[in-house]
Amino acid sequence: MVEPAVMREIDPAARIAPHAKIGPYCVVGPHATIGPGTVLARRVCVLGRTTIGSDNVFDEGCVLGAEPQDLKYQGGPTLLVIGHRNRFGRGVTAHIGTEQGGFVTRIGDDNALMDGCHVAHDCYVDNRVRLGRSVLLAGHVRIHTGAVIEDMAGLHHFTTIGWYARVGPRTPVRRDVPPYTDFYSDAYDWSPPSVRGIHEAGLVAAGLGKPEERELRHALRDLFEDEAALQTKIEQLANLGAEGEVAALCDFCQRSLQGVYGRFRELYRGKAPPEAYEYLPPERRMDSRRPLT
Repeated sequence: MVEPAVMREIDPAARIAPHAKIGPYCVVGPHATIGPGTVLARRVCVLGRTTIGSDNVFDEGCVLGAEPQDLKYQGGPTLLVIGHRNRFGRGVTAHIGTEQGGFVTRIGDDNALMDGCHVAHDCYVDNRVRLGRSVLLAGHVRIHTGAVIEDMAGLHHFTTIGWYARVGPRTPVRRDVPPYTDFYSDAYDWSPPSVRGIHEAGLVAAGLGKPEERELRHALRDLFEDEAALQTKIEQLANLGAEGEVAALCDFCQRSLQGVYGRFRELYRGKAPPEAYEYLPPERRMDSRRPLT
């Protein structure tokens, strides 16, 4: 629904579903696609090659699909893809991807991004994720389903937040955060951030069966209750026949150890990660792990 009496700047080439609502003073560029039921409030800008699904709400001042703040970006036709039923607070920004970083920034379904969040180039936010106020994601970050990032946390390039994990307020995240864990700093600036326990709300949200939840709790305590070598603990759990969520947890931790500075996705620096494969131009799909040029 577009009210002609209100000032807007909507390019005729933009594809806007009949039941989308575009508020006053919005800007929609020629390469934008907006699905049915999506609402742009006041002063929302949809730029670049941005595709937005259905039933999303973008509050005042959001800027979607702007060029990335990465000097390696060469102006290519990279993408921002946003799924369905997301809620973006006021002033949220999300950039398109870069040619070398994987070509796409992707935000899935049923996420909540509170006021002032920033999603940089080549990030992947899965489903049912909550980002608190002024959470800042640097480039190439991956946030798995069900994770919670509290207010004013900042995530370093190439970090990964595991499924149903929680990052506490004002926490600097410089390495991967394992699934189902509670990760924060005691007294903020007075101690380095680390795993401080189990994210109980995440376990509830995951909906695991009682036996699997019990095994997962034991594994989380074994892995993180002290400072002993994580590699040794992973091997011990593997020797005990870890399976299901415990095996997935061990695999996540193992990959982080194989990365750089505890960040598995550093191994994709200058390459397209697997999540980008379906969005790559055909000539680049032959090997999505090959460095992009």
